[in-house]
Amino acid sequence: MAYEIYWGAGSPNSWRPLLGLVVKGLDYQSKLLEFSKGEHQTPQMLEMNPRGQLPVLKDGDVSVYESTAILAYLDKKHPEPPLFGKTADQAGHVWQCVFEVENYLRIQIEGIVRPVFFDDVPDNIDAIERSAAYVDAEFKELEKKLKRQDYLAGQSITAADIVLFPFVQALKRAMSMDAANDLDLKYKDMDQHYPAISNWLARIEALPGYSKTYPPNWID
Repeated sequence: MAYEIYWGAGSPNSWRPLLGLVVKGLDYQSKLLEFSKGEHQTPQMLEMNPRGQLPVLKDGDVSVYESTAILAYLDKKHPEPPLFGKTADQAGHVWQCVFEVENYLRIQIEGIVRPVFFDDVPDNIDAIERSAAYVDAEFKELEKKLKRQDYLAGQSITAADIVLFPFVQALKRAMSMDAANDLDLKYKDMDQHYPAISNWLARIEALPGYSKTYPPNWID
């Protein structure tokens, strides 16, 4: 029986398990819900996730929520290719990269993306500039790493890449919106300022089945 994945378009957290399923080459039924209609907080969804958030993975009678937990669940059930490494050293390294993204970089990317997505840039310009300075410093370190290796934790894609990728894509998306016109940020030209990161994005975009994971509301 195929997995069921309940997700919301444009949600980076929802994008993560979709990518995990694609990397694993697993069959799944896509259950795209609309946040604006409250479809993620119906009695059925609250039974699967009492917090009323997406994504949710349904595997028979088992429901798993929280995006990274879903990746860990899939990795235990389908060890190849490994998302969290095969050895203790590899697992520690991957989880270290995951938490660096979660605890530092993701928060600052959201500090740029959210005001743009919600058309609230003028009231948040100082905070956006602070977040941008932080993200730029982090991206410079990522550039060095991705010039040495293909992915965040080595030469193979892992959960670390899947955790970060949707947020970098959200940043690129935000920079293309009218609300970002007055922002002078390097992310508007990733190819020029962060070529290694751009190449990393392209490698993930080339995954078989990737197009099915792309937020349909982002397709122009």
